[in-house]
Parts: sequence; C-alpha cells; structure tokens
Amino acid sequence: MLTIFIYKNNIMQTSTARIETFSDGVIAIILTIMILELKIPDFKTSRNEYNISHHLFNVLPHFAAYVFSFVMVGILWVHHHYLFNLLERTDNFLLGQNLFFLFWMSLIPFVTGNMGANPLLPISTALYGWVMLMTTVSLAWMRSHTINKKLVHTDEERIVKKKLLNLSLKERNQSFISSAVYLISIPVAYVSVYISYLCFLVPVILFLIPSSLDEESIANKIIQKNN
Repeated sequence: MLTIFIYKNNIMQTSTARIETFSDGVIAIILTIMILELKIPDFKTSRNEYNISHHLFNVLPHFAAYVFSFVMVGILWVHHHYLFNLLERTDNFLLGQNLFFLFWMSLIPFVTGNMGANPLLPISTALYGWVMLMTTVSLAWMRSHTINKKLVHTDEERIVKKKLLNLSLKERNQSFISSAVYLISIPVAYVSVYISYLCFLVPVILFLIPSSLDEESIANKIIQKNN
C-alpha cells in the first residue's frame, strides 16, 4: 500500500502535452456553447424590414457579450498555452489547479448569456466579474505554483534561466493585476455598470501587451531544445 501511495503522489506525472490537449478540448466546447446562446429570431411571421431590424437590434447585447467573452477566452487559452510551453514537468497538484481553472472557464458561457440578456442589471455584471476574477486568479495560482515548485524549463546558462523566470513572473503579475481589476468591477457594478464594463477592458489590454521579444525568442529555443 505504501508503495502504491508513493507512486501515485510522487512518481506519476502527466505530460504537459496531455494536459494541453485535454484543456484545448474543454475550451473548444466552451466557445461552442457560447455561440449557441445567440438565438436566431424567427422571421416567418414578421418579414417586414422594421420587424427584422427590431429583432436584430435586440440581439446586439447578446452579440456584444459574446464577442467580448470570445476575445477573453481566446486570450486565456493563449496564456494557458504559454504557461505549459514553459514547463519542463508537471505534478499532481498542478493537475488539480488546471481543473479548477477549467471549471471557472466553463461558467463563462452562462454569465455571458446572462449579461447579454440583462446588460444594465448590476447583478449580471457583478456575476460576470466574479467568474472572470476566479478564472484569472486560478491562472495566476498555476503560474505561482510552477515557479515555486521549479517546474519551469531550466538551462545551464544563468542569463537564459533568469530570463525564463522573468517571463513567467511577468505573466503571473499580469494575471494578478487583472484579478484585482475584476475584483474592483464587482462592487462598482452596483454604482455604474458602465464603469464595470470599462474595468473589463483593462485585463484585455494587459494580456495583449506583448512580452519582450528577447525573452520570447529564448523561451522558444529552450522549448525546442527540450522537445
């Protein structure tokens, strides 16, 4: 029994490629579910131009919420990919963290549909901010764990090793800052939903800021060498 316990907790490791493949599948399903929230109006009984325009106008909040969430899910997927690309190995705790991250991501279609249906309702905006907060926090948590447990790729050159660590730290800090902004957006929604919407734009801008080209090129070289 002791041998089995040690095997399960210390020896057994899932490859980063397998985790990425599983996560990619879940994220693809999330995006599919989100598009299904966009209901196509029935024009069979009202085909005049005014009624069609009216129906399409009513769909606009749903479409805007979908576009924003699609962009955010895409950004999270890219940064999740960057995270696992920089890893040399995984551990069992990271597997649990990844499931925790995917759990919160799986709730994005629900809060997106809710916000699209009630764009001016504070609780809908606050709920969206809460789910996005937990998603970015879980991503930052994974980053911190991989750094603390030294799961990131290493290199004999001290400069290269330092730059790889700096790249991971920079990505982690972006996630923490985004989490703080989402946290602020929750109470602010009860003051003005429009201010909350502006808060939602901040993480998008932060995540889209490119990392140093030098750091990216070094990271790519390490990844290729270890593969």
